[in-house]
Amino acid sequence: MPHPEIEQNVQELIIPVEDLPEQESQNFEGKLGLSQCPRLLELAEDSEFELEYQFSLKRDSRKVLIDGEFKGQFKLNCDRCLGTVAYQPEESFSIRLQPSEDRPRPAEETLLTLEELEWDVYDQSSLNLAELIEEQVLISIPEKKLCSTSCKGLCQRCGVNLNTQSCLCNEEIEDHPFAVLKGIGSEFENFQK
Repeated sequence: MPHPEIEQNVQELIIPVEDLPEQESQNFEGKLGLSQCPRLLELAEDSEFELEYQFSLKRDSRKVLIDGEFKGQFKLNCDRCLGTVAYQPEESFSIRLQPSEDRPRPAEETLLTLEELEWDVYDQSSLNLAELIEEQVLISIPEKKLCSTSCKGLCQRCGVNLNTQSCLCNEEIEDHPFAVLKGIGSEFENFQK
């Protein structure tokens, strides 16, 4: 059973757009748990997960403006050696939302203006702000997660972490698609003689 404070926090972050006062900022701050971030759950390790947020939300007619920041601390896996990488994001974000039906429908092969590109859409009567924060955190994660720039990765044959151990495998790996071409040059030279 979820902790009551967390449950209340989740309810607080699902906001009906029509309930927002017009032209008046509302401020939110708090923490998200890993259970509230299902997409992050696939990447981050469960232990020591922290994600704090604060943002202001303002409605202008049916448009919603969100400005805020988050900071966190959690662990990811290195893409080369599968070791642990400590990740501590601290970012500001700005989200501009409008209802999907209000978005202008450009004619075929029309370039969008910069202003049109700034606005994202929502298609529900309520906004799940936890999802929006999680999305901003996911965007902040580097495409290639490395424990260090000099990470050697894993041995392709035996799987040993080359950062911590040396493997006894032959350095030349015969298991690649071009291995069959090895030695063709010397065979060709013998054929010409």
